Amino acid sequence: MAGNRRAPVYEVARLDPIEECYRRGWTDGLPVVPPTVDRVTEMLDYVGLAPDLVLGEVAVRRRVLTAEQAAANAVMAGCLPSYFPVVLATMEALFEYDPNCIHEASSATNSPGILILVNGPIRSRIGLNCTDNLFSPGNRANSTIGRAIRLILINVFEQRPGVLDRGCMGSLTKQGVCFGEDEERSSWPPFHISRGFKPEDSTVTVATIQNPETLGNRYGLTSESVMDATAESMAAHGLAHYFFHGTPWFWVVGHWHAEMLQRQGWDRPSIQQYVWEKAWRSKAHLKRMGAMAGEVTPEDEEARVFAAPSPEDIFIVKAGGDSGIYSELIMNYFGVMATTVLIREP
Repeated sequence: MAGNRRAPVYEVARLDPIEECYRRGWTDGLPVVPPTVDRVTEMLDYVGLAPDLVLGEVAVRRRVLTAEQAAANAVMAGCLPSYFPVVLATMEALFEYDPNCIHEASSATNSPGILILVNGPIRSRIGLNCTDNLFSPGNRANSTIGRAIRLILINVFEQRPGVLDRGCMGSLTKQGVCFGEDEERSSWPPFHISRGFKPEDSTVTVATIQNPETLGNRYGLTSESVMDATAESMAAHGLAHYFFHGTPWFWVVGHWHAEMLQRQGWDRPSIQQYVWEKAWRSKAHLKRMGAMAGEVTPEDEEARVFAAPSPEDIFIVKAGGDSGIYSELIMNYFGVMATTVLIREP
């Protein structure tokens, strides 16, 4: 990949630079902030990176990502410079897991999205939403960080819908599912501590995901009822995609569910063990549903296939508002397994 890696600079004669970005195919369908030289330079200066620094290469696409390209797409997404370290850490996690999975995650026919879970002090510094309307539009940091990753995939790696993005039905998660853990209102240790990091570290956990499923256990009065409902949803949700492979899951536990579990003495390991044991279907059931290949045998009636490979593969994260008794369940599709890296701030 030798040669000049600097991005070209265009002089726009048109009166509307936003429409020029549309004309050049630089958008995700929504208007973007024109990536002027000044704005891109400000983004790079914030993190102290040279514009031609190569952040990683997707060999199967024969493309590299430079710091300047990442900055330009972060600008277009509407990011502030203070968000850029999260964008960089997210791409670092994708490259660290498997660079070619960056292509796979955007080209797969089952339309996976990218989950971006942020932990640590950076959440408050950039105003990342960890509570009310967690997965909704409305918060600049959450929306634009996720969008920046998608624009990088489109504009740098040519993962355009109908071209290299071959998603059959598509998914709203392709705009990016970026959120923070509500560490302040949780009696469980923050998620990144379970991944080997320190409380004072800021981290991002990145994974390819399927569409989230809302869990509404509004009449349950015991922790067991909450966990039974979760296990049932996990087992049923998994029928749609590669159930028999065994994939990790993110259970984003809403405030009132978390309060009940914590008040009744359930910690992360005991919750993981309980839900894992309950979230299964028989091989016979899966074969009849067409989720597994082969003829049904007598042994299949008793053989259990678990939704998660192990209890530890159910990642429990406390987040969301306190306006209702809801949680969210998200499958970690096996393109990019959950990878946690440090966010490097200037």
